[in-house]
Amino acid sequence: PPPPTTIMPRKVWLDAGDASASPSAKFMQLVDIDHLHDFDDIVSFLTEHLDDVITEIHGFDKILIDNGKVSLNAPPAPEDGDNHGGALLHSLSEEECKTGITLKREVKVHAMGADEADPKKTKVEIREDVVKTGGVYSENKVVVSIERK
Repeated sequence: PPPPTTIMPRKVWLDAGDASASPSAKFMQLVDIDHLHDFDDIVSFLTEHLDDVITEIHGFDKILIDNGKVSLNAPPAPEDGDNHGGALLHSLSEEECKTGITLKREVKVHAMGADEADPKKTKVEIREDVVKTGGVYSENKVVVSIERK
């Protein structure tokens, strides 16, 4: 009889949480609900690494990844007649208890068009929305000029 075959388990896709040095993993750490007071760090990181995060997610042949704390969506490139509302990234992190969601943090990144002062750059809006139980809501928003890769 033929020798027994050993089937090795294989990973179907790489979760960004497994690659802690990756751009998407670093971004997911910044935007999770455990880091609520770091909006300036998020803006600084995206100013340098926005396209690295998007390219990495699409390189996984995915548009949505999750590390167990944060879901991160990078819509596909614009198509004829549909620019996805300029959406580049959207993250969602939630905290919940037995009674439901107690805290929700979303970070959204949208392309706003070319920077008129420097046509090589794109204006990008970075927005953070935090909603807590009882209707407590906060928002941070900034438009920055980023040289896209």
